[in-house]
Amino acid sequence: MLVALDLTARQAARVLAQALHEHARLEIDPRPVFLGSPLVGSLDSAERDCLVVQITENAERIRLTTLLGAMCDVRTVLSGQLYLFATPVLEATEGPVPRLRMGRPTAIQVANRRQFARRTPTEAVPVRLLIPGVAQPLVAQISNLSRSGLGCHGPRRELDDTLLIGDQIQVEFMLPWAPQVYRLPATVCTKNASPDQTRLSVGLEFAADDAASRASLELLRSMLDNETQRLLDMEGDTP
Repeated sequence: MLVALDLTARQAARVLAQALHEHARLEIDPRPVFLGSPLVGSLDSAERDCLVVQITENAERIRLTTLLGAMCDVRTVLSGQLYLFATPVLEATEGPVPRLRMGRPTAIQVANRRQFARRTPTEAVPVRLLIPGVAQPLVAQISNLSRSGLGCHGPRRELDDTLLIGDQIQVEFMLPWAPQVYRLPATVCTKNASPDQTRLSVGLEFAADDAASRASLELLRSMLDNETQRLLDMEGDTP
C-alpha cells in the first residue's frame, strides 16, 4: 500500500529548492487525459507562481496546447524519495523545445517516507556500517531510531564515496544503557548532505531476512516501545 504524507510548508519549500537545483526529472499525468505513458520533463526554472518545465519525452503523444487548464499529477524522485503533487497547466509552448508553465504547488506529499515514529537517543550512540567488499566497517552516529529503520550521520566524503542508494549492508550497534548488541541487515534509502557540506545523513531501512536478524529486530522494537526516558520522540521537520 502506498503511504503518502503531507509535507509542512517549510519542507515543501526545501523540496522545490532541491528540485530546481538539480533540474529534477518530472513525470506528468494530465487528468482526465490517458496518454499511456506520462509526459516527462525537466524543471528548468521557477517564478513566483509557476514552474517552467521543458518536456523531454512523449510530447508527440498530445498537442500540449490542449492541456491548458488541465490538472496534472506530478511525480519526482529526489535523494531516493518519491514526491507527489498536483498542479494545473497555465501555459503551453510547442515547437522544437516544448515547455509547460505549471502552477507552483501549494501542497507536496512524500511517499513511503516514514511509517513509524522516530526516537532519538539522549546519549551518543555509534553505529558500525558493515559493507560487502569493504574491509573495515564505517562508523557513524545514530540520529534516530524507529521500528523500521534508523538514521545516522558521519563524514560526508567517507560515507558518500562508499554507500549508494539501494545498497544492502549490515548495521551493528549497542545502546549505552543495555547489554544487547543489535546486528541487522539494512538497505540504504536516503543520503542528504548537512548544511556545512562536511557530513552526510543516511537513512537505512531494516531488512531482517533470517531468524537471527528477525529476533534481533523484535528485541529492538520491544525496547523502542517501552523505553521512555532515554529515547525521545522527534518533532518538527528535522530530516
